[in-house]
Amino acid sequence: MRPLASVLGFVMLLSLYFGTKLGAAEMDQGKQLYVQYCSSCHGHEGHGNGPVSRYLNVRVPDLTLIKKKNDGIYPADKVMSAIDGRRIVRAHGDRQMPVWGEIFRMEQEKYPERTSLLKAKIIAEYVATLQK
Repeated sequence: MRPLASVLGFVMLLSLYFGTKLGAAEMDQGKQLYVQYCSSCHGHEGHGNGPVSRYLNVRVPDLTLIKKKNDGIYPADKVMSAIDGRRIVRAHGDRQMPVWGEIFRMEQEKYPERTSLLKAKIIAEYVATLQK
């Protein structure tokens, strides 16, 4: 049987995933996670011009245009699935090893409450703030 803390943590994650908006602290964490895991390719402002982007064989998308390219709707689940590996993005690697997958797994072992789903949600919510 799972400890109560694990069950409560899972319930919290489900509530975050299904529509709860993040507060200021989580948005700050989202920016920090974005800078740490995404900005090297997508750039600090999300335009796809990070320092690594010029060395890739694929064009890095401009994340500020996601909402515009989806008829004015920000597809949070689609963005989360690209981040957490549920949707394959060639430059991110395969489902077993997205670029940051090893780090997420190591952190999850050390801090079980910080799952990749929660991180994906926090990063996706931050990317939503970059929309034009």
